[in-house]
Amino acid sequence: MAGVTVDLITDDEEETTRNSATFINGDSDLPVVFLCSQCRLPVGDSLAWAGANPKENMIYLKSVTNNILVDKEQKVDTADESGCIYVLLSCSGCSLSLGRMYLSTPAHLDFKRNIYCLAVAYIESYVLGSTTKAELVDDSKKPVVLETQAEVLGELAKSRTVLNLMITRLAAVEEKLRSLKSAE
Repeated sequence: MAGVTVDLITDDEEETTRNSATFINGDSDLPVVFLCSQCRLPVGDSLAWAGANPKENMIYLKSVTNNILVDKEQKVDTADESGCIYVLLSCSGCSLSLGRMYLSTPAHLDFKRNIYCLAVAYIESYVLGSTTKAELVDDSKKPVVLETQAEVLGELAKSRTVLNLMITRLAAVEEKLRSLKSAE
């Protein structure tokens, strides 16, 4: 899977390009899918693009997928955002904290209100149509990576449980055979 990195706009370009999708390396005409950097679940796409802030390393989306969980507990940020009320956003697949949604802001931060503010550090992106040739990899030849390690360990534990059960049953059958032979 070929991916691209999010390249935020410069400070000079911030105001003029806040509502454009020129933050992406490559062909900006193609739609982009944003993924959780930990479990790779899709969390949004460039069709919901609302802007970016390079100073905060944040991207802003008008809508996200159902893979983003919105925390019910409201928090007040008195340090950085001078009294903003927000809720945390996390990935439903791995619970990674992805950003915030501001419910109440001072006037100078109104552009953040009711927008999904996602931290670039926890988001990866993929440009649809960016692959020139699809690579087919045989499942048996795929390397075990950190993302699949938990799956492999889970399957190994299941196999170990089944094997232990079969050993117990085999021992019981062998014991019955011994008792039948000794009864003859």
